[in-house]
Amino acid sequence: MISFRSSPALQLALTQIIVEGSTFLRNLILARLIGAEQMGLAVAVALGIRLFEMIGDFGLERWLVQVRSSDLGLARGTVHSLQALKGLLLTGLAVLAAVPVTKALQPQLDPGIFALAAIAIAIRGLVNCDYRERQRGRDYAATLQVEGGSSLVALFAIAPIALLTRDYSAFAWASISQAVALCMLSHVVARRAISFNTEPGILKQALRFGFPVACNAALMFLAMQGDRVLIAIYFEPEFLAAFALAAQLALLPALAGAKYLLTFDLPRFSRLTLRPNAWQSLFRSRMRRVAVIAATLALVLGVLGDELVFFLYGSQFVVDPTVMGLLALAAGLRLLRAVPNTLLTAMGRTTVLLACNLPRIVTLFLACGALAIGAGPATVVFIGALSEAAGLMMGLSAVYASDRWQSRLSQPSPETL
Repeated sequence: MISFRSSPALQLALTQIIVEGSTFLRNLILARLIGAEQMGLAVAVALGIRLFEMIGDFGLERWLVQVRSSDLGLARGTVHSLQALKGLLLTGLAVLAAVPVTKALQPQLDPGIFALAAIAIAIRGLVNCDYRERQRGRDYAATLQVEGGSSLVALFAIAPIALLTRDYSAFAWASISQAVALCMLSHVVARRAISFNTEPGILKQALRFGFPVACNAALMFLAMQGDRVLIAIYFEPEFLAAFALAAQLALLPALAGAKYLLTFDLPRFSRLTLRPNAWQSLFRSRMRRVAVIAATLALVLGVLGDELVFFLYGSQFVVDPTVMGLLALAAGLRLLRAVPNTLLTAMGRTTVLLACNLPRIVTLFLACGALAIGAGPATVVFIGALSEAAGLMMGLSAVYASDRWQSRLSQPSPETL
């Protein structure tokens, strides 16, 4: 019998099930309680907040998993310092930009509610990253407690909050409750108290790793949320809600799988990339397995997605079957991309990840132009799926070209273990 404590894979899988499942159920409850129009406004607020979160995502918690053991003490304090500073700056920026951002997304939005939701960013900046650091030894129990526990807090809070507010401000209050729970739980399970420092050499390493990740995160926002942003601008809140919930349903397994692969395989790939030509076997095995899962995911959700939306949310949230099928295809490609992305992250080649998301920028301009001349949402999603395919091909090309690069690697870089 497999022991839960001795099975990192089981711990991590359960974490992703709870985190993604709680998000899904939270949106389901919120949509049922506040209706399509208010749900569309909640989605618009979430899009704006997510933009600020992504442009400040330096991936420093992943850097803690990879940094040299000799630098770990200083790296720990550096990460905490940068996270706290980043949280305060991003929250301030979001509050200052609340009026133009909300008016650009949906004129009906209240900038005050957007500013309220932004407070969660500052709270997350005070999280103790000790639970992420423990992933170096494939210990994911603390991750389950912190991330899973905070997700459940937000899930249990959403119904009473929505019943009290009866509008999209429930999203802002639920986000704050989740951020507070995440911060508190991270300190409760931590083996070390939070520390702060900015040693110049370590700070330089962190920023060298983090800047390409932050740029890539901004592109990732456009890659994953760009369609929703365009729908928010060109369509009414009711349709935005339907589109966003259909996209979430399609992406739910892909996002959970991608996070699982990144968290579980990153330490393994990081160790293997220290030895020339040692990672190929694991990479090919992962690609084969994930390709089968991604194809199954796209087929099942493409055929049954609308029926699931109708059953879960009701007829007001059902989208065109073509849109649902294309969303499922894009989700399958997104899941498959997680394998080369994880390996490239382990190699420290974060600039390649940035390049792999550049096609999405081009296709977003194409999608915007298509909407401007009267195209429907199916065209937008089709263009997005093409960009996912282009990003996958670029990532695979970079991985296979790195055979020669890896064989020349004699010393680990500061960005790898």
